[in-house]
Amino acid sequence: MSVSPEGPGSPGPAPVPARAPALLVMHGSLAEALLRAAARVYGPIDDVIVLSNEGLSRTELEHRIEEAAGHWPAGGLVLTDFWGGSCHTSGIAAAQHCRGVAILTGANLPMLLDYLHNREHLGAVALADRLMQKGRESIRVQHGPPA
Repeated sequence: MSVSPEGPGSPGPAPVPARAPALLVMHGSLAEALLRAAARVYGPIDDVIVLSNEGLSRTELEHRIEEAAGHWPAGGLVLTDFWGGSCHTSGIAAAQHCRGVAILTGANLPMLLDYLHNREHLGAVALADRLMQKGRESIRVQHGPPA
């Protein structure tokens, strides 16, 4: 009889989810600049796709998002710059044709860095919830000199 490290009758360690993929969809060159800034802090980054809406109709942008996210077997994240813009609305439309895709708006550098640190061990849904909280926590107001 084999016993798992967790003890007798234990189902064993939980399976590690596959790396949650991400697509940054933003206005102009913002997605590229954000990824470049993250690389300066994090180091080399692979498997993150950037997409600009520049020069694309809403239909073309939706098609490009669906093309990038449509092959993700366990879903993934589409991070956009702001709610209600063409990147966000095209992401929502494209996600209807893609399984397990979460759209996060208001993407910022702390969110992207947290994504990079946690994409190996959290699934897309848990990661989306975590990043939303991280984005909220990163917005602060300071009045006067630091205490």
